[in-house]
Amino acid sequence: MRRFIATICLVFLYSTVTFASGFSIYEASVRANAMLGAFSAYARHVSTIYYNPAGLAGLDGIRISGGATIIAPRTSFRNLSALAPLGQKTNLKKQNFWVPNAYASYQINANLTAGVGVYSPFGLGTEWPSDWVGRGASIKADIKTLFVTPAVGYKLPDWGIGTIKIGAGLRMAVFGKVKLKRAVQSFTPEGTFTLNGDLDKTAFGFNAGILYQPIKDVTLGFTYRSKVKTKYSGDAEFVNLPVGFPNTAKGSAEITLPSSYVVALNVKPIKGLTTELDYVWWGWSSYDKLAINFDQTIPALGGNKIVNERNYKDSWQLRFGAEYSELGIKGLTIRGGIAYDKNPIRDRYVDPTLPDADRWLFSGGLSYNLTDYLAVDVAYIFIRTKQREVTNTTAGGIDGVYNTYANLPSFGLTMKL
Repeated sequence: MRRFIATICLVFLYSTVTFASGFSIYEASVRANAMLGAFSAYARHVSTIYYNPAGLAGLDGIRISGGATIIAPRTSFRNLSALAPLGQKTNLKKQNFWVPNAYASYQINANLTAGVGVYSPFGLGTEWPSDWVGRGASIKADIKTLFVTPAVGYKLPDWGIGTIKIGAGLRMAVFGKVKLKRAVQSFTPEGTFTLNGDLDKTAFGFNAGILYQPIKDVTLGFTYRSKVKTKYSGDAEFVNLPVGFPNTAKGSAEITLPSSYVVALNVKPIKGLTTELDYVWWGWSSYDKLAINFDQTIPALGGNKIVNERNYKDSWQLRFGAEYSELGIKGLTIRGGIAYDKNPIRDRYVDPTLPDADRWLFSGGLSYNLTDYLAVDVAYIFIRTKQREVTNTTAGGIDGVYNTYANLPSFGLTMKL
């Protein structure tokens, strides 16, 4: 019963685990996807609004880009708990998620360019069979977000030390939605708990960046993205549960999306070849606990507020990408990349809502100029996480072994007017 109460108390936690677990969506541009997001010193595409707004200063005329990435995760779980036969295997239901992005910029004068970007930096969907061993932890989780970022980039005067560009943007979380479902196994027959929640209001943060080009073919970049404080509210429904639980309740939770920074080096060693190495740091340790407030006292919980520890740790990513355009085919550019992503979730806090683990990423893609003004961009990313065995998990988790991989094809268009 104690474990059950702790699990029920985490319902709003799981509406935000997706945002705070390290499953950020870094695939904010099809062209950048082909280089695995090693794009913070690239500064030749309008999606620089997300990766480093300083890059806007190098874009002339009007630039427009739009596209989408399909995220197709596949996960299996092998049971190590006492709730089912040892080694029993369950597969996550197959789902595909569409993640859009769009950007536009306009050159105001020779040194100043403004733009706006629309993208989804956090989100996830998992659905397990309704009768699986971990149904008390999660059956379904579906989270969506949308950010809008207006930004400007400015090229500083020539001081004789190289080219310097600066930029900044206002990050606005304008949409957020969550739907979650789980079984309640502490009673016979089993009950269910369902949650539908929405972002209360627009939340704000910022990004800022600098590009320094000391010599012609070398560019250094730095980008900082601030924390974004969000508040979610939702309607919870308790079905087939005993006295002490209401049929419905309202609740809310505040969650601070972590800050991050990127240090980037872009080098063009030979004609037509561009290479870039990015180090990305995420401040997930800011997510150490979560307070959940209900609009009424819930007798079975002994109050209307729960504070739960998460104790995440800071994490990092190392991303390398390259592109080559001297292929003998006019208008064709090919790209590729490799990356390593360190996850922030400690073993005992891993749960089936997001079975995260350290991962390797591999990518490839190309662009082809259909006309002088229009190019098509395609990319493909393969993600393979390390097998992760978790034991002694906290309430809401389940002991077992997770294996995950994902396919991420993407398609987009880029226009220059």
